[in-house]
Amino acid sequence: MSDYPKMLYKGDQKNFENSTAHDDIEEQVLRDSGWVDYIDLPEREPVTGGSVSGIDSSAFVSVEQFDALTEENTKLKEELVEALKENQKLRKQIRFKELEDKPADELKAILDGAEIKYKANAGKPELAQLVLDHESQAPKK
Repeated sequence: MSDYPKMLYKGDQKNFENSTAHDDIEEQVLRDSGWVDYIDLPEREPVTGGSVSGIDSSAFVSVEQFDALTEENTKLKEELVEALKENQKLRKQIRFKELEDKPADELKAILDGAEIKYKANAGKPELAQLVLDHESQAPKK
């Protein structure tokens, strides 16, 4: 009976890589490269200097750095809110221009469909504004 294929391992019993040897030559090459049987793996890799409980201390920041990052994050959020408001304002302007380019009859048909009243002598800018106001209030799909 053949002992192959055979799994060999590198690492520790928690974190390991495995490789398969299909014959005695492959097994010897892997063993020469440091691969071992699972039972021979250490329980876990030893923790070396510069870390606390296995955590690299370079991952930590000082309280001052944290506070500075928090302040910068707050400023960026405020800038984002302002940019989003500006974006919304510009989108409304673009939509208003699109509506103004439509014939008055089409604008009136949109308003009639939404059951929105308008003056019989309303001009295109007024009709476009009514449609825009209606679109702004309508729930988004």
